[in-house]
Amino acid sequence: MICQRCGENKAVIALQQLNEAGKVESLYLCENCAANEALSSEKDLVKAMDTFSEVALDFLTLLQKEENVQKKVVCGNCQLSFDEFLQTNRVGCSECYSAFEEQLVPIIGRVQNGYTKHVGKVPAEVERAEGVQNEISHLQEKLALLVKNEEFEEAAIIRDEIRALKAGGEDK
Repeated sequence: MICQRCGENKAVIALQQLNEAGKVESLYLCENCAANEALSSEKDLVKAMDTFSEVALDFLTLLQKEENVQKKVVCGNCQLSFDEFLQTNRVGCSECYSAFEEQLVPIIGRVQNGYTKHVGKVPAEVERAEGVQNEISHLQEKLALLVKNEEFEEAAIIRDEIRALKAGGEDK
């Protein structure tokens, strides 16, 4: 069967989903179109998560406003109050982070699934590259130990694994 998206390559994957009428629809795709479909779905998921985070932050900000009505926290450096920060979502100076730490840390923790330190997003390719680098470091330590113990046959296998990883392959 030919790919229904590009109409050129052989279809290797069938995607099935329910349409609005509840009927199953099939879409046959080649490798390239399937990869593009997966990337599109991943982007949609990331976009949905970002939207959810924004809504959650707005909600938590409203909750925090009510909690801080009784407290009047003001930055000693720029005189910005925490209420003013909540209205603008912008700090007045670098000292505001210290002045509002007690109020900010719980908000950050709730939005970041308990993490109070921002870790950011790591693209899948970077994460994979770090994993490969860690594996290479581990194998190099193992290689040094094998050479030290004069276990040269096993050392040659490890050496080849390191070369394969450095060449970009995942084969061991």
